[in-house]
Amino acid sequence: MIRQLIVCVGLGLLAFPAQADTNIAGQWTFTANISNDCSFGGTAHLEKTGDTTFEGELTARQSCPELPEDYLVRQDCTASVLGNQLSVRCRIVEFINGFESPFYAPDNFTLTIQSASRMHGALVSAGSVMPAEWKRAEGGIS
Repeated sequence: MIRQLIVCVGLGLLAFPAQADTNIAGQWTFTANISNDCSFGGTAHLEKTGDTTFEGELTARQSCPELPEDYLVRQDCTASVLGNQLSVRCRIVEFINGFESPFYAPDNFTLTIQSASRMHGALVSAGSVMPAEWKRAEGGIS
C-alpha cells in the first residue's frame, strides 16, 4: 500500500513539473491554432510585479485569406500564476495594422507552465478556445 502511494505521488509530481517559482519573466513567442486557413502568433514580454503576478505587453499577428489585410495588434496584459497555471488577460491598445474592428477581441491565454522555456494551453478570445503554445529559446530569460 505504501509503495502504491509513493508511486502515485511521484507520478503526480511528474504531471506538474513546473512550480510557481519557475522564472517565466522575459520575452516569449506564441502561436495558436485559430483555424485551418489562418495563422496566428506573435511576441510577448512579461515583467514580474509580485510573488505571483506579472504585467506585460503582447503583439499579435493574425493572417487569414478571407480578410482584406493582416491584423497586427498591440495589447497590454496582466498575468497571474496559481500552481503551474498562468492566466494572461489583455486589452487592446492599438491596431498597428488592420482596420480597428469590434470583431477583434483581446487575446487572453490560459496556460500550463511546463518549464522556463515552454507553456501550453489555450487562447481564449471572442468566446472561442483554441490550442496555444508559448515558447522561447532554452535559457532565454531576459
